[in-house]
Order: sequence, then structure tokens, then C-alpha cells
Amino acid sequence: MTVTWRSAVSYALTVVVLSWLTGVAVDLAWTTASGGGLGGWVSLWVKDPWNAVFVVAATASLTLTRGLLAALPRWRVVLVDGSVYLVMLLACSGLSAWAGGDAPADMACMMAVYALFTLQLPAAWLLCVWRTGHLEVVLSRAGWNGTHGEHKNHSDHGDDQREATGR
Repeated sequence: MTVTWRSAVSYALTVVVLSWLTGVAVDLAWTTASGGGLGGWVSLWVKDPWNAVFVVAATASLTLTRGLLAALPRWRVVLVDGSVYLVMLLACSGLSAWAGGDAPADMACMMAVYALFTLQLPAAWLLCVWRTGHLEVVLSRAGWNGTHGEHKNHSDHGDDQREATGR
């Protein structure tokens, strides 16, 4: 069984965009509460083109992950997709630092911690939990029995053996 591409795209967009917006909103609230100017906030979240790269790359990677992997139990989807999301955050942050002449590993790890403090990562994990219940699952071609045109699952193997042996 696999997830439909339309469902995978919807899932990925929801997880990535809403978690990113959560990080933006929490950081804006912290910046406003501390009395700091919005110039640094705008340059970090709005004007930085690497944020757009992250949103596109994370959406594409989560879409491919959900579309190409078999349907998994909810807890495994959260582990796999949460890891994919974090890897994309680390990769985009590292590439951004490398392009700017900074240390990629340091900036990537700092952004991961920052994403925890702004609740971006926890929001992504919670959104993965919520959205996995809304994924549309279809039978894959490999799961179809060509002679009968119906899906055979593990419980049907006993019937196949009884038919083959005549018992």
C-alpha cells in the first residue's frame, strides 16, 4: 500500500508551511516581548532566501518520502518524516552558512537548537502526528494478485495453500 501523491503533497505542505510559520510567529513574539527591533527578525525570516529554499526542499523531500515509501504505522511515519525534516533544516542551514563564508556544521546545529526554541521542530513533529491520520492510502501494483484482481494480504495465504492442495 502506498500514499497517493495528492495526499503526500498536501501532507508535506501542511507540515512544512505550518511548522515554519509557527517558528516565525514564536520568534516574532519573543522579539516583540524583548523590545528588540524588527529589523533583525525581518532579515532572518522574511528577507533570507534560504528560508524559501528550506520550505521548497523540505516540502519536496517529505512529498517524495511519503509518496515513495510504503504506508507505515503512525509512529514510524513521525520518526521517518521528523528525521527528513530535520535533515533538510540542517542541510539548508549548512548551505546558507557555507554560501556566506561561515562554518556550515556550527550554523546547522545552531539552527536546529533555534528551531527547537521557536517551536518549529516540535510543531513539525505534532503536525506529522496529526496529518498521518489523513493520508489517503491506495493498494500498490505489487500488492495485487493478477489472476483475481484483488489484494492478497498475509491472512489470505492459508486460503491459497488450501486451494493449491485441494484441502
